[in-house]
This record gives sequence, structure tokens and C-alpha cells, in this order.
Amino acid sequence: MRIPTPVVLGTLFLSVGAFDGMLGVAWPTIANQLDRSIGDLGILLAAYLVASMAGSLSANWLMQRLGLKRSLICAGTLTVISAIAIALAPSWILLLAAAALRGYGNGAVHTYLNTYGGKTLSSRRLMVVHSAWGGGAALSAMTMTYLVSQGLTWQINLLWCVVPGLVGVLAVRTLREISPATQDRTPVALGRLDWMAVLATGFYVAVEASVGNWAFTLMTEGWAAPVALAGTVTSIFWALMTLCRLGLSAFPVTAQQWLKLMPVLLAGSTILLFAGQYTFYLGAAGVLLAGFSASVIFPNLISRGVANSHEKNHGKVTGLMLTTAACGGASGPGLMGVIAGAGGLLLIPIPMLAIGILGAYFARQVADGPSSADARTTTTPG
Repeated sequence: MRIPTPVVLGTLFLSVGAFDGMLGVAWPTIANQLDRSIGDLGILLAAYLVASMAGSLSANWLMQRLGLKRSLICAGTLTVISAIAIALAPSWILLLAAAALRGYGNGAVHTYLNTYGGKTLSSRRLMVVHSAWGGGAALSAMTMTYLVSQGLTWQINLLWCVVPGLVGVLAVRTLREISPATQDRTPVALGRLDWMAVLATGFYVAVEASVGNWAFTLMTEGWAAPVALAGTVTSIFWALMTLCRLGLSAFPVTAQQWLKLMPVLLAGSTILLFAGQYTFYLGAAGVLLAGFSASVIFPNLISRGVANSHEKNHGKVTGLMLTTAACGGASGPGLMGVIAGAGGLLLIPIPMLAIGILGAYFARQVADGPSSADARTTTTPG
């Protein structure tokens, strides 16, 4: 029985998103059990992130030799095995090794899922599939919170990774092969639009991550907003990232149109953030506008980036886009931290605006690429 492509990809996205959502919640308990400092979470995340980037960058090499479907099965199996290893790790060193293994698998799986989705699904369906990642992250964080608050075994929560991961890996076998292994491995140079897609992704994620990670501090420490109100606004920001992908996918809007509009709105939201020091509600509106506009940018960049690139470079472009996404997610908030630490907390919307303008420019170039007719917004079989 052939399972619909969005269901298969969504199941695996849920699995990889679940791990990302639960790690921060579980860490205090893990640190206590392994007699580690709370600050060691940074080391764990660094090992996970570096391995994830390695998985993304090496994905195309493996895909050329095994084909896209077999590569996805191998990477998906690795994520399941590494999740079990994390649950059983008896020491800090083994936990680091298992987390790095999980990171490598997640980076590769993300690349293959986005490549397969970009090649077979319309941009609207890809938005829906991407919402499964956010759903997995949110639900696993909630269940992990319950487990640790009740003093229950935190390892139980890794079922969020293992069960959907196993189901997804088995279901991948029912998908059609769209990029088989090839004997012709002559490299094709990346084109200008390939690099535009890569840069657009990094700059977009830098703004999204900066708003998501600094909005609460900006509201409470910079604007003297009540903690409960700031927490509510921040929570809604993250909820919009998932809910808007689902809701906006119902509108007959092409990837080209989304990429011309939403990056501009994302950059504009930082102007409202700057105004928040004068009027809280303008700043809060900026946070929510950022969540609304950012929600659809990534899946549509993937869709357009794959459509614009050469067949041999589909996996390479997707891998590079995910790598710059990781870099943007780390460097954007990091830059804001340097500025805030120097006494410029109220000024951080200004570099966010500059980064957002660059991201909007690159996204515009990607939108106007050779696939601008956007024929693929008509649902491809799958």
C-alpha cells in the first residue's frame, strides 16, 4: 500500500522536531543525574549543532551513491538508533557521542526530507509538512515538562523520536524513487541563484531566531513589561510559526508571491520592535508580525531553491541552506547578545532590520528565478 508522500514526510519531520523541542526541558534533570553543570548544555548543543551541519553538508555525496530514498532510510534509521543511545547513555562522554550521532542523523534527514518534498510537493503542501516539525517540538516539550515535574523517567519522552521515526523509515519504502543512485558524478557548479537561496535562508533564520530568543528579554528588561505579558507574547510568537504554516497553506498563493511579501514584512516587524520602547503594544505587534511573516518563508525558500537548481545539486543546495540556517540560528542571537551585553539592548532591532533587509533582497532574487511561473504549485503526484 502506497502512503501519501506528505504523511510519510510529516511523520519524520515530527520525529526530528520532537528531539529539538524536548532537550532543553530535559537538561536540568539529565545534568543532575550525570553530575554535570547546567552550563554544560552549551557543550551538548555545540556537539549536536556541529554534527548536524556535517550531516547536511555530506548528504548530497551519499545521495549520489545510494539514491535519495535509500539515503533517507539510512539517515532515518541512524536517528532512531541514536535516540535509543541517548536514553541508555550512562556517562557524559557517551551522551555527547550519542547526541553528536543524533545531530548528524538529523542534519542528513532534514536535507533529504526537504529535497524530497521540494521535488515532489507543491509549496503549499510543503508548508503543511513543515508544520509537523513545530508540532513535534511543542508536544514533546509539553510531555517532557510533565515527566520531569512529576519525577518520572525522562527517557520515556524519547518515544516521540523512536516510534514516529521507525514508522517513517518503514513508510519511506513505499515512496517512489525520484533521485536514484547515479554513475555520472561529474560535479555541476552551483549557480548564482543557488547561492542566493543559501544566503536568504541564513539571513532569514538569523532574524527569526533573534526575535524568538530576545523578545522576552527585550520586553521585560528593556521595556519594563510584566513577565506574564511578555511570556504570553513570546509563546504566541512560537505558536504562530506552526499555526500560520497550516492556515496560510489554504490560500492560493504561490511560493514566488510569499517570498516577495513575507521577508519584507519580517524586516518591517523590527521597526515595530524598536518602537516598543515607546509604546509596548507596537513592540508586541512587531513580535507577532515577525512570527506571522517568518512562518512561511523557510518552506517556500526550500521549494524555490530546489526548483531553481540543477538536478545534480538538489541535495547540495538543500544541505547548504540547512547549514546556513543553523549558522544564522546561532550567530543572529549571538550578535544580539554582544550588543545587549554592551548596554545596547534597546538597539538590537536595528541590526535585526539590516539583516532582514538583506534576507528580503536575496529572497526576492530566488523568487524571480527561472521557475518563477511556479507551475509546481499545482500539486505534484505524491
